[in-house]
Amino acid sequence: MPSQARILEAARGEFALHGYGARLQDIAERAGLTHPTLLYHFKSKERLYAAVIEQAMADWAVMTSQVVAVAPLGFDRVAALVRAGMEFFATHADFVVIWRREAIEGGGRLEGAMAEHMRPFLDRAIAFLEREMAAGRLREHDPSELMQIVYGAVSTYFSDAGFRARLFGGDPTSAEARERFGAALTAMLRDALAPR
Repeated sequence: MPSQARILEAARGEFALHGYGARLQDIAERAGLTHPTLLYHFKSKERLYAAVIEQAMADWAVMTSQVVAVAPLGFDRVAALVRAGMEFFATHADFVVIWRREAIEGGGRLEGAMAEHMRPFLDRAIAFLEREMAAGRLREHDPSELMQIVYGAVSTYFSDAGFRARLFGGDPTSAEARERFGAALTAMLRDALAPR
């Protein structure tokens, strides 16, 4: 694995464990590199932190673009995007912690950048929902509120996985548990969005 990829992987783990307070020296050691090598690639902690966010957002864009390219119109596309969201968060567990910490603490380090990366996806999703509602394929709802509900459900499912495990038992991150939750969320959305 190239040095830059090793640094990003190590940084995700350290930022997930320690927040922005993670030490560059610890990240370098975790990556099996020297501190000067880390700084050669990223120059500062702020740049490294931004790179971790940008990489995750790029992964998100690829996953959702692939789904949208092949998913049909109407509710089937909504269901496909829910599955893609579940898959993204399941495969980016460290990022889930970083994302939620940034959202909760509101340190201002990257809130704007994160929102900027997500805005195009959100705008496309809202425009899609508006078109489908106007065509009568989905029931009328406020698309912005609907997106917030889905985002909240999917992101907290993963960010609260430890609490969910203690509360309900079992491992909520297992493939079976994720499938059950995704099916339940999709069924509720289908009932809410089915044309009258």
